[in-house]
Amino acid sequence: MDFINNLENIGIVIYILKILSISIFTYNFAIRIINKKDNKKIISYMIIIVIAIIGGEIKFCSSSLNSMIFLATSLAIGFSIINKEDIVYSILIIIFSLSINYIVFLLSVAIAFIPNIIFNINNDWISLIVIIICYSIIINRILKIKRFKQGIIFLNKRLKNEYFNMLILNISVIIIFSFIVLTNYNESFTSALGFGFIIFSIIMFITIQKSLQLYYKQRLLVQDLEETKKELEDKKKEIKQLEQENLNFSKTSHSIAHKQKALEYKLNELALKNEIAEEIDVKNRLSNITKQISEEPEIEIPKTNISEIDDMLNYMKSECIKNKIKFEVQLNGNIYQMINNHITKEELEILIADHVKNAIIAVKCSNNSNRSILVRIGKIDGQYSIYIYDSGIEFEINTLHKLGKIPSTTHKESGGTGMGFMNTFDTLKKHKASITINEYGKPAKDNYTKVIMIVFNKKDEFNIISYRQKEIEVRKNKINV
Repeated sequence: MDFINNLENIGIVIYILKILSISIFTYNFAIRIINKKDNKKIISYMIIIVIAIIGGEIKFCSSSLNSMIFLATSLAIGFSIINKEDIVYSILIIIFSLSINYIVFLLSVAIAFIPNIIFNINNDWISLIVIIICYSIIINRILKIKRFKQGIIFLNKRLKNEYFNMLILNISVIIIFSFIVLTNYNESFTSALGFGFIIFSIIMFITIQKSLQLYYKQRLLVQDLEETKKELEDKKKEIKQLEQENLNFSKTSHSIAHKQKALEYKLNELALKNEIAEEIDVKNRLSNITKQISEEPEIEIPKTNISEIDDMLNYMKSECIKNKIKFEVQLNGNIYQMINNHITKEELEILIADHVKNAIIAVKCSNNSNRSILVRIGKIDGQYSIYIYDSGIEFEINTLHKLGKIPSTTHKESGGTGMGFMNTFDTLKKHKASITINEYGKPAKDNYTKVIMIVFNKKDEFNIISYRQKEIEVRKNKINV
């Protein structure tokens, strides 16, 4: 303790150099513990030199306590201005850094005391140089600790850990106050206070260690949670992708099924045409008898001269005959013009198949005595279009609002899948065509109940016109809510 007291009394110059060293290391330590770069070192050091000189004058003119208060306050203000940090946060960082530096400085004094005894050194300048060398080595070793390379995390302002900040501030103030008292008294009280200084220094380092351990545990937990969240997001994307793939596969399968049935129907016709003459004669006579018995003669449908379209229309005609449904086709204008400029023949084939099949199901589910379907293809009201009329039951309102969004059908038990409208909306979006569902009224014996109008007008619209318009709008609002 005599060595410390002598060090304090060797003169204002050496005291200012000591304060200057502590101030420089305190400032640099503060910069490092919050992981910042000092881009204004010259300005910083000039301010620190002025603070050290004034602090030395205050110590000799007033007291060590006032000098320390000035030193801590001035460094905090300078730190706040230069680094553009909040003043309260700057005070916390500077006081913490100052307490660490005083602990290290006191440790350096103890280390420097050993060569003084061994070599009997009484020169104050040499003693100060040895202390500063020990001091700088210890501080640099602390800053090279792996966990301190990115600063002291729990003092990072972004974390806002108020509990640890308050704890560190209290311990730091006690250590600084203890150092001041320790270097100004020689009584038995000084020994007891020195013991307390050591205890609080140990508590501070334990607090830092425990805080770091707690932080890294929290960080690992957050990392685990983020990884789990990322895995869940990846799984959701994977499930969504699989659902989309399944939907695309269902659309393709749905389209292929129609084509397959149309081809099967054509193959059967070809096979029948290859029968021997006698079998053909018998078949024709049976057919004539059937026509005579039937209430209505079979209506020949017009040809488009596009084999795929004609095959599909003939197949749909056969399906209507099976279900005792009157099937008519009207062609308006040049269909080749339509498939060359507005839609491919494959897409037209699938649209016909999907909507005539839906119309057949609607008619089958109706008790209407009028069982009929009309398909109009070509130029209608000046625009290339496809109209499918039927006398079946109307759509369920919920189904209307889901069309094109998810596979939805009114008649799942009758073979409906909802994929037809999914395909339709994809095709219409591709060609910017519009679709209108027009419901005329409930099933009646002398009229169609609805028509689906697909118009290639580059407007990409979906409209519903219905005798149930108000009810449809009310249900739509409820679904949106």
